[in-house]
Amino acid sequence: MKMKYIPLLAIALTLGACGGSESTESHTEEAVEAAEEVAVEEESGSEINDMADFKFHTMIANLPSPLETFNLMSGVNVAMEGVNLTPTEDSKNLSTMSAKAYGYGMYITDMGFMAYEHQNQQTLEYYATCRALAGELGAGEVFERTISSNFEENTSNEEKFVKMMDEAFNAMDQYMVDNERFVNATEIFVGSWVETQLIATGIVKDEALSEVNRPIFQGIYEQKVHASNLMNVLSEIETELDDEVVDHVEEIMMFYAGFASVESITSEDLTELENKLMALKAALTSQSIA
Repeated sequence: MKMKYIPLLAIALTLGACGGSESTESHTEEAVEAAEEVAVEEESGSEINDMADFKFHTMIANLPSPLETFNLMSGVNVAMEGVNLTPTEDSKNLSTMSAKAYGYGMYITDMGFMAYEHQNQQTLEYYATCRALAGELGAGEVFERTISSNFEENTSNEEKFVKMMDEAFNAMDQYMVDNERFVNATEIFVGSWVETQLIATGIVKDEALSEVNRPIFQGIYEQKVHASNLMNVLSEIETELDDEVVDHVEEIMMFYAGFASVESITSEDLTELENKLMALKAALTSQSIA
């Protein structure tokens, strides 16, 4: 597929002005504060078993990243009015580490989608939100290293942008796992996954299957496998998660399992799927009230 040029020079210049200004000391302080919050929220001595870690990384290795999914959408005329992203102002309501992790996954997905759609101002707004959440999660240095410092040099085309974002996702995942924050790593993934599926569903829910939009329908159909893998991971750490979140993921997994083929997916199915995904998203963001 021929790549489209991303006119993000304005974004690059702005990021160059606001990125990299924080000192190493500030990132260290953020990491310490985040670690203290994690210690308060999680039980002392709680460990994630090796099987959970294995299942998580197997799932990550086999699931297309949000940016790869957006690349599939590049050949489709996206009706933006059908896509409801997470408002950046809602991030101020994310008060727990779990809520911030879920939120980071959602917002970095939205940032990538806005960049793909050449929405420069919105991309900057999501960038600022992601940067703030990364700092609050104690991972500000990871964000600066993988996104802020590389954004300017990687905005010439979509291929470089996808590579940068993939590296950012992987680096954040590795940071969380290395710091024994496996649950937060999973929460970031869940937030990103549900946001990606909502975007894909919103784009095609009012369209009939065609050769143009078939890749998106195919991606939705293939979630029957990925949702099952996600449920396998959550089953290993469900004692660390809110029951409502696990229940919603299981319900969505069963719904995906009902798709017999790509051709069997109807507009009514997509509307129902969107409602189920929105219910899961509401459960994720309600973690801020805990």
